[in-house]
Order: sequence, then structure tokens, then C-alpha cells
Amino acid sequence: MEHKIILRISAIAIAAASLFMFTACNNNNSEQSSETSVVSEPSEELEPADPLVGKWYAETLPDYVYTFNADGSGQYDMAGTILEMNYSTENGKIKMNYTTEGYSSVTLDYILEEDRLNIKDSFGKDTFYLKVKE
Repeated sequence: MEHKIILRISAIAIAAASLFMFTACNNNNSEQSSETSVVSEPSEELEPADPLVGKWYAETLPDYVYTFNADGSGQYDMAGTILEMNYSTENGKIKMNYTTEGYSSVTLDYILEEDRLNIKDSFGKDTFYLKVKE
């Protein structure tokens, strides 16, 4: 329990220090020349921190699509049969808790390499998914 409290206090201290450094470095100096000030336009959305977030379709069965949301929710579309779920990942395993009635939770091994996701089924068979470019 003490370990968790120390971790939380450390995380808060780091966040506060980062915020202080960000605001300290973000002072606009009116004497600054226009050549050195750079205004960046938001040209595209930032990628989510978790590379698993997004839509993934099966290479051999494109009607089978996983959707992983940043908040840990998601769904598995099996050619029109939608299974709602919550998911979490840890140490190369993905745990999917299906909230659709009649389906149970499953924990499977996975390997993610750039825009290709390999999920091993409960028999160890590889199924490859490609990330949907939106």
C-alpha cells in the first residue's frame, strides 16, 4: 500500500514540475523577432499514446474488425455480429472482457509491429490484422 502512495505522490510531483517547466518556457517575449517565433498550425491529429488504439481488419477476413478505443472500450465486428467489450493489455497479452450477452472474457497473446497486429487465438493460431488508415 505504501508503494502505491509513493508512486502516486511521485506522479503528481512529476506532473507539477512538467507543468511549471512548460509554463516557464512558454513566456512570449514581445521583443522577440518574428523570424524566431514559430507558429505551428494543427495540420493533423496526434497519434494516440497507445498504438493499439484504432480499427484493425483481418487480412484474410476483412469483414472481421477490432476497434480499440483509448478509454479501454472497444468492439469486435464479426461480419456484422458486433461484440462490445472492454480491454486491457499487459506483457504481450490482451484481455478482452466481452459485455455482449453470451460471450465470455478471453486473454490472448498479441504482437504489434507498426500497422500489423498479430493476435494468437486460444489454440495458438496467428490471425493478422491491419490498421485502418482514416
